[in-house]
Amino acid sequence: MAGRWMKWVVGGALGLTGAALLGLVGYGAILSASLSLPKSDEHPPLLIFGAPHLLKPGEAVIETGVFDRLHRLGYRAVSNVQAPGDYLASPTVIDLYLHAQEESHQPSRRVQVELKDGVITNVLSVREREALPFVTLEAPLLSGMRGGSRQVREWVPYGQIPPLVIKTVLAVEDRRFFSHYGVDPVAIGRALWANVTRGGVVQGGSTITQQLAKNLFYSPQRTMGRKLREVVAAVVMEWKYRKEEILESYLNEIYLGQAGSVSIYGVGEAAHRYFGKSLDALSVEEVALIGGMIKGPNTYSPTKNLEHATHRRNVVLRRLRDEGVLTEGAWKEAVNRPVQVSLPEDVVADAPYFVDYLLRQVEAGTGMGIPEGARIYSTLDPYMQQLATDSLRKGLEKLERQYPALREGETPLQGAVVVLDTHTGHLRAMVGGREYRTSQFNRASQAHRQAGSLFKPFVYLAAFEAARAEGSTGLTPATMLADEPVSFESGTSSWSPQNYDRQFHGQVTVRAALEQSLNVPAVRTAHRLGIGSINRLLRGFGLQGALPDNLSTALGSASVSLLEITAAYGGLANAGVVVKPVALTNLVRDSGETVWSPMVDRHQAVSAQGAYLATSLLKGVLDRGTGSKARAWGLRGPVAGKTGTTDGYRDAWFVGYTPELVIGVWVGFDDERAIRLAGSQAALPIWVDVARRLIPADSPDFSMPSGIVSRTIDPRTGQLATAQCPERVAEVFLEGTEPSVYCEVHGGGLWERVKHTLGFS
Repeated sequence: MAGRWMKWVVGGALGLTGAALLGLVGYGAILSASLSLPKSDEHPPLLIFGAPHLLKPGEAVIETGVFDRLHRLGYRAVSNVQAPGDYLASPTVIDLYLHAQEESHQPSRRVQVELKDGVITNVLSVREREALPFVTLEAPLLSGMRGGSRQVREWVPYGQIPPLVIKTVLAVEDRRFFSHYGVDPVAIGRALWANVTRGGVVQGGSTITQQLAKNLFYSPQRTMGRKLREVVAAVVMEWKYRKEEILESYLNEIYLGQAGSVSIYGVGEAAHRYFGKSLDALSVEEVALIGGMIKGPNTYSPTKNLEHATHRRNVVLRRLRDEGVLTEGAWKEAVNRPVQVSLPEDVVADAPYFVDYLLRQVEAGTGMGIPEGARIYSTLDPYMQQLATDSLRKGLEKLERQYPALREGETPLQGAVVVLDTHTGHLRAMVGGREYRTSQFNRASQAHRQAGSLFKPFVYLAAFEAARAEGSTGLTPATMLADEPVSFESGTSSWSPQNYDRQFHGQVTVRAALEQSLNVPAVRTAHRLGIGSINRLLRGFGLQGALPDNLSTALGSASVSLLEITAAYGGLANAGVVVKPVALTNLVRDSGETVWSPMVDRHQAVSAQGAYLATSLLKGVLDRGTGSKARAWGLRGPVAGKTGTTDGYRDAWFVGYTPELVIGVWVGFDDERAIRLAGSQAALPIWVDVARRLIPADSPDFSMPSGIVSRTIDPRTGQLATAQCPERVAEVFLEGTEPSVYCEVHGGGLWERVKHTLGFS
């Protein structure tokens, strides 16, 4: 009986083994037909484009960077225009042969752009000799992305990979690569013993071929089933391909860490990203660093942990010495050199912070992965982006020279810039910090800091909107407010707001209070109005964060991102219509099919009349108030804006706008140390440098909507001015709220009353 039972057991075991072997053979046969190594021309990149630029009458070619734009697109100056990409410029005309534009189905064509004093006066089609309303330059390429990560990978053929790189990788990852058949029994035995004795999968004995199989075809989960499939795939690969082909794929596909949002794959890309060099220009210690990172790309990344990276590099160098690749002297020399990384800016990615933000917006909007080989058409203007980037970098460096204390501490002074189209919400430029290579944290969209005085215009705007129902008793730009000591009860204590200069100025108009950014009148207005109506208005302007239910909101105690507060000011510029910022216009598959076009999110937050009054006050900030230095620094044209300084001088802001563009700037420290500078000192100079280069001197003024009336007042009383008043200024009002009383301080006014009665004023 026992013998028969043993036969059944042995027979069953043999049957199961045979079935398993047949299953593995079948699985191997399927793999042999379907499994293939990647090639250099596979996996088309996802391409990200900037916004196309229109050449149209009225545009100043120098100020808008037309020639810079042409050079970015690969156009070349020639003496005889003959082919697409050629152009010839003179003071009176630009003869331009446009490239074909696949996305808009436009063939290549020749146009002439006529100029007068550097301004486009006419655009002509050369063939038809017809005037055109505009012509469009093609969308510039910003960045590429493959396999779910932003990158433009350059495939390095096996014959061009330096022998030292190959020897180093084999020394640390698979010493017997050229002698095994895809699986190394010694390494597997060692790993199995470690896993059994420790009660889990804690060590692997994978060969390079197995690692490649796992990376290309399987999940990274450590399970016995996956390991078995990986072994079969490795054997099939070894049977199907030469060793050199397998190693070439491995060295070009291996993951080697992150440079911000850029995933680094392949030794060639790692050489470029970490050292700014080609593969054959690397020193032995640089090769050892890359080889050592394979074991733990982010653990041993020199940009994340220099100490761990140095230790791992030295382990690899010691292995190379032990195997005779390095002499004792070369080893000593190499281990004593410090790890020095130079992360160059990607030559394709002009706007890394923007691209990061764009990809997050796409993923959030579609709720799915981005199709491989697709194209994203973004809203970014590369010319504006470059100007904003340069202005921020130079501005922060200048501040550090002027105020050496800003260079103290462990973290550097930081800043951010946002440029938005007021009508469309298109994000034209985004700079999230002074140096993307050292910090990928986007201070334009991810940082939330106290808004400070940037909230004050919305306090007065809420009061203007309420004045519609109150008529002549409602708040107007000429209403007199008390800038005097006051206390408000807050729970069990009282709060006495102070102005930044610790002074009080007596009776001031609303206009003067905002132009000089006085705290006390703003708090008094908020108290009179009620904080609920102010918070509702702020929500309507797109502010999503927590808003305190107390009077501190009037002084900007709530935290905002630069992007959202800039968009809120864009609503003021856009006649009260708030448009949610967007970073792209279209996501298209490689087949040309549209995957996603975001809907424009726009709504009327306040009346056009209320927004116009707020804008009128904010124009005064630049003409006479806390932003008046901008005029001395060369800013021209009708511009409105507001300085922002937070309690303790931790944040400096300036947001300003024209009818077409709104620009926001923030300056501060990541650790919220005090910069001890106001918005007019730290943020305004950077803002002016951006604005001077982006805002034309002949920019049109803000159009006055119906329902607004103008009156001449005495700014000392807020009443209608008379001939006796020493100061007389024009002021704007919501119709029905304008003052009707003549100046009671300076007297007179008889002639003014007669004129008013006769309808002459």
